[in-house]
Amino acid sequence: MPTREPEPGRETWKTRIGFILAAAGWSIGLGNIWRFPFVTGKYGGGAFVLLYIICLIIVAIPLFIIEFSLGRASATSITTGYRKLAPRKPWFIGGLLGIVGTILIFSYYLMIMGWVAAYLVKTLKAQYFGMTAVEVSEFFNNFTARSGEVILWQLGVIAILGIIVSRGLVKGIERFNKIAMPILFLMLIGLGIYSITLPGALKGVEFYLKPDFTKVSGEAILAALGQVFYSIGVGFGASWVYGSYLSKKTDVPGDSTRVALMDTFGAILAGLIIFPAAFAFGVSPDSGYNLIFVTLPNVFGKMPGGIVFGTLFFFFVTVAAVTSAIASAECIASWLMDELKWDRSRARVKAVWLILVGCFILGIPSVLSFGKWSGISLFGKNIFGFIDYISVNVLLVIAGLTLALFVGWHLGIKKFMAMANEGAKNFRIKSFWGILIKYIIPLLIVALFFRNIFKG
Repeated sequence: MPTREPEPGRETWKTRIGFILAAAGWSIGLGNIWRFPFVTGKYGGGAFVLLYIICLIIVAIPLFIIEFSLGRASATSITTGYRKLAPRKPWFIGGLLGIVGTILIFSYYLMIMGWVAAYLVKTLKAQYFGMTAVEVSEFFNNFTARSGEVILWQLGVIAILGIIVSRGLVKGIERFNKIAMPILFLMLIGLGIYSITLPGALKGVEFYLKPDFTKVSGEAILAALGQVFYSIGVGFGASWVYGSYLSKKTDVPGDSTRVALMDTFGAILAGLIIFPAAFAFGVSPDSGYNLIFVTLPNVFGKMPGGIVFGTLFFFFVTVAAVTSAIASAECIASWLMDELKWDRSRARVKAVWLILVGCFILGIPSVLSFGKWSGISLFGKNIFGFIDYISVNVLLVIAGLTLALFVGWHLGIKKFMAMANEGAKNFRIKSFWGILIKYIIPLLIVALFFRNIFKG
């Protein structure tokens, strides 16, 4: 196995808790907030949560450990890391697909972050309060159709990201997450407690978490697996990059598991905010971005103290979106610096702003797909929907499959055990993981891939 030789100027995490919080910040994003609760309700409530946890243990945590371990061993980003660990082999192509997927997702994620920031202010000003359900929906549609306004909000978000990430790993990313993540969890818990105490809210808790095993099916299992990929963030390359900043003393198996459990805890808490509140005021929960920007504003407009609750909710969503976006920006900037062999101590600021501007420009078609280009359709989807489908359901799934195949069929379980268990404490990788990594995980990912393709 190649020795770890970090390039000059490459930072490492200053503290263990800083790494854990930053990695958790990467995983806990909009996927937890607008997708996990609805999918859970759709596929059996508590039964789906059980399926999700099983998929988390069998697939997500192993892949998480793999990605962090390979990042630490290579001390570089994903494509250069594959080439370093497997010279003259084509494994880096899987990493490249992951990077392309991350770039595409980040390009429209900036747009959605602009929406969130705008709604934080609009909620504080009570701009949609007093409207009917139809008017709230029209309010959102009219806002997204004003592409110039959306772009202005995006630019504000980009400025914040640029300032944080360009300051570096320790002074920027780690420091911000040490402050933001405790605030995020406190807000999750506080909003959840308030939501479940609303009159009629317990019906929402029952719908959300009461097991309905009649809805457990092969489709539900694949839905849980897909949500694990979407929520945890396997294959993007961000975990690889964050792993490349780890020391050999880091307990990768233990800390990776802690991050995955924090992500799951965050996703479940998000549901305990959304479903009780929705049921308390007779609003049917929706999926996708409509949940945050149409369904919940209807709830905020009806509940006591809705302006305060709604403002705190959108502040929480903003924090979650920023911590995830920081990891994406760092992932792409790190990849650029590694590929071009730039001196990190000199080129970080240039790389960060270059990728932010580049992804902003790349995301303009997604912005326009809700405005002047709304009539353009690609395979039955608007531009935003098509980019989202290809990046999440195809590129990132292939990138995750590559991780498992690389370790199972190229590196080998013995080398991987030595790599991952360096610094490990109570939880260590065992030889039986070979069967899991070589056969079970790839077969499940292939099934997920074809489900995504044929479901469209």
